[in-house]
Amino acid sequence: MEQAFKRTQILTNHLLQSSPSSQTLSSNACLSYSRPELSENYAFDIKDMRKLIDRHNLEERDWLFGLMKQSKLFNPKVRGGKVFVSPDYNQSMEQQREMTLKRIEYLLEKGAFKGWLTEKGEDIEMRKFAGFEVCSIYDHSLFTKLGVHFFLWGGAIQFFGTKHHHDKWLMDTENYSIKGCFAMTELGHGSNVRGLETVTTYDSNTGEFVINTPCESAQKYWIGGAANHATHTVVFSQLHINGTNQGVHAFIVQIRDADGNICPNIRIVDCGHKIGLNGVDNGRIWFDNVRVPRENLLNSVADVSPDGKYLSSIENPDQRFAAFMAPLTVGRVNIAISSVYQSK
Repeated sequence: MEQAFKRTQILTNHLLQSSPSSQTLSSNACLSYSRPELSENYAFDIKDMRKLIDRHNLEERDWLFGLMKQSKLFNPKVRGGKVFVSPDYNQSMEQQREMTLKRIEYLLEKGAFKGWLTEKGEDIEMRKFAGFEVCSIYDHSLFTKLGVHFFLWGGAIQFFGTKHHHDKWLMDTENYSIKGCFAMTELGHGSNVRGLETVTTYDSNTGEFVINTPCESAQKYWIGGAANHATHTVVFSQLHINGTNQGVHAFIVQIRDADGNICPNIRIVDCGHKIGLNGVDNGRIWFDNVRVPRENLLNSVADVSPDGKYLSSIENPDQRFAAFMAPLTVGRVNIAISSVYQSK
């Protein structure tokens, strides 16, 4: 009882204390804050530090940052021309997705992606990595959507496909005439590629592959770009030829027409909101005996003849699978590199 009385007295004293002074707060140090890089001395050369951290393609990076600073899509408010305004996370999911696409279209118009898929050599690869880093530092939704289109979809065409695939698809991918996504992950198996359940068979009467989602766990899940914008995808599927499972192979499938309508025998569902990454339209995909031409098999490792014979110079299934998956190593490297981008 005595403790309760003491507690009551303490609370009463708090309530009886005079209200805070209404004097101005203009002298408060917080209100005159300036960023350390503007107010503190440093004993090193900033240009040397930049070379150490960024290492390559500094002019291209500055050019791309300049494009962002010039556009209201990236820099809607001015902070002395020094600091980008962070993405507006108060926008709805739909607004963030459309903003990401508008930013891509703006950079495309300015020539930011020129040669990313149609040119070869170390110089273009380093320029591409520098461009991705700049985009990642600004907005990870932008970086992710570009990565799915160029590194995953575009990379699959480059490394899993052969010349006729390159000639048909790479230029249209680079200029965004088509928008690609990458349908590997499944609900029941994640990225355990050998365990994927999507099944593809070959119809020698029509010269077509038939792609099917046999069960709910085989639905393609969390596919970036699938919910709204992608027109095509690379589907990873078990290939059954004459009753024999030849393992996982990759096929090009159109999922939307030029007007954005979902193609027949394909079902797509939006994965919905995500924390901090609502600018990417992740979706789920089901295939109901979808037919694609024989040429849509990405055949750098194995092929199927018009009469339905399975052809590969690598007879051992394990070695064939290893050769097939080797190009995906760049994706794993990019995941690690993206953490470095964010630390900057």
